[in-house]
Amino acid sequence: MDKFTRLANSILKENISIQEESNDLMVGLQSGRSFGDFLRSLTGKTVKDVLDSASYSRLYVGNKFGMTSAANDESNPEVLLSNFLTKLGDFVNKDVMNYRPKLAETEEFKKNYGYNEYLEQEKERRQLFIDFIKAKEGPEKDALRRKKNAFRNTSEYAEAMRLQNKKEDAAVEKFHNTPIKQGELVNDGSQEFEDLEKMYNQIQSMRKGVKIEDNENDLDPKVQKIVDTLKVASKFGSMEDTRKLTKAQKQLTNTMASGMQKLNSELKTNLDQI
Repeated sequence: MDKFTRLANSILKENISIQEESNDLMVGLQSGRSFGDFLRSLTGKTVKDVLDSASYSRLYVGNKFGMTSAANDESNPEVLLSNFLTKLGDFVNKDVMNYRPKLAETEEFKKNYGYNEYLEQEKERRQLFIDFIKAKEGPEKDALRRKKNAFRNTSEYAEAMRLQNKKEDAAVEKFHNTPIKQGELVNDGSQEFEDLEKMYNQIQSMRKGVKIEDNENDLDPKVQKIVDTLKVASKFGSMEDTRKLTKAQKQLTNTMASGMQKLNSELKTNLDQI
């Protein structure tokens, strides 16, 4: 998760701190900073920076918690931070459609560039695919495969659509890579902004007070065995260790209901290295 750590740290520096020894993104929002202060700290970053941080945070949470209820538990600072980054990405990217108006899908564009011819050729493409699926293995199917792979819609609309989409892609890329200006991210009165501010304040609150009771010496023996496996596997990076770690995580999920409170401290120390 080094790349995720670097990106998230870059986006949230002075607001989010990284626990170096475990590469774990920990909630460390500085007290006294308002949400407005935080948004102003993003000046000079790009929309792409924020979107990349959100993507890697989702990957981090997904890899760590899998398809379990823990992946949606915002009482966990990591999950809350991941959701915050995702919503922040949506907020800073809200104007993207100004650069991708999808003109090729408008009726005027279709009328100007002979959309009906395009539809006829697409019908030919679909029939070619059906013929290929139905054909038995052999020379005939091989010939159909080559024909299918080489097919290109050459209608006027298809060519104009490709050019238009390429133009819009370039505009979006430029938008995503343009540095955020001072005063660009402000309260626009939207529900999205209000939700973001609430999440930010929740992260601040977590930073100010949450302590996890240390019960590592009072773990159920069955749970302790799983935790010990996690300790060993998390120190190495081989495929075999990864398989052991995945298996241990699955076992841990099955025993988590009865041992959650006791496991919390131990997991923070050892599982976070993944």
